[in-house]
Amino acid sequence: MRRWTAAAVLALGAGLVAAPAHADDSVVVPGTRFPATGTFLTYFGCVDLFHVDQRGPQALLTRDEAAPLGRRAVDLSLPGTGTAAGSVSMFTSIASAVSSLSVRAAAGSGGVAYTWYLAPEMGPGEVWSGRADLTAGSEGWQQVDATDAAFTWTRYDAATGAVLEDGGAATIEAFTAEHGDGPGYVLTGFGCDGRTFGVDAIRTGVPGSITTYDLEGWVVSTSIAASRPEVPAGESVTLTGRSVDAASQPMGAVLELQARPRGAAEFTTVAQTVVAAADGTVTATVTPEVTTEYRWFFAERGYADEHLSPVTRVVVKPAPSDVTG
Repeated sequence: MRRWTAAAVLALGAGLVAAPAHADDSVVVPGTRFPATGTFLTYFGCVDLFHVDQRGPQALLTRDEAAPLGRRAVDLSLPGTGTAAGSVSMFTSIASAVSSLSVRAAAGSGGVAYTWYLAPEMGPGEVWSGRADLTAGSEGWQQVDATDAAFTWTRYDAATGAVLEDGGAATIEAFTAEHGDGPGYVLTGFGCDGRTFGVDAIRTGVPGSITTYDLEGWVVSTSIAASRPEVPAGESVTLTGRSVDAASQPMGAVLELQARPRGAAEFTTVAQTVVAAADGTVTATVTPEVTTEYRWFFAERGYADEHLSPVTRVVVKPAPSDVTG
C-alpha cells in the first residue's frame, strides 16, 4: 500500500490530465497491486488528512465466497485508532465523481472521506478540502459511496496549511454547483476505531465511464526441475520447485511433491509440506525404482488458487548385469 502524501495534494493542479472517455469496465487487481492509474489503496488520518499512525495498516488477502466480486477480498487491520485505510481516486471533474467501495466489518467500522479540489475561483496555491464522517454497519458487505456524503468544507493555502475560508457543509454536487467544478481527489477509508474490515469492489469514475476494481488473488505459477533426466536404478535424483508471481517474484510457498510411476493411473503424494529455502526454492530427493513422472502441487491459499507445476519425467535405466566368466 502506498502512503498518501502532501506532495500529491500540492501537485494537484499540475498532475491531472483528462482521460479519454470509455464505457464502464472491470479490472481484476492481484492483491493490492493496482495498475498505474489514478486509483490505489492508501491510509490517512481520521481527524485530519495528514495526522496518521506511521506504522500503517496490514493488508491480508482472504478467501470470501460472499465477496461482492470474485472469491476474495482484502482485509485491512490498523495498528490503533485514529487512522483510516481505503481508496484514493483522481478525477478531472470532481462534480461528477463516483467513488465507492464495498466494506465488510464484523463489528462495524467508523470511517472518513476527504476531497481536495481546485475550483475556478481559486488563487494560485489554494484548494478546497472537504471532510465527512462515514459509518459501516455489521450486516455483511455494503457499498459506501463517499460522493453521497455531506462534507464540511475549508479553503486552504496548500503550501502553508493556513485556513482561508469556512465553506460550510454540503455534498460535492451541491458545493461544486455553487463554487464551480475542477480537478481533484476523493479518499474513502475505514478503521478509525482500530477494527479490522474487508474491502472489495472499488468503483471510481464518472457516469458512463466507471471502473470497478475487483481485489483478487495473485497469479502464481510453479516450476519443476530435475537434477538429471535419467538415473541408474537405485540412484537418487533431486527435484526442485519454485512458485513465483506474475512479476517472477518468489512466493516462498510450501509445496507438495506428487509422483506417478510408469504403469500407475494416478499421481500420489510422495513428499508433503516441503518448506522453501530463503530464495523461495523447494527441494526433494527421490530414488525412483522405475521411470516416474513428478510434479509439484500448490495448495489453495488465501492469496492464490491451487495449481500444479508442469510434469517432469525421470527415466530409470536398468542396472547392468553382473558378468562372470
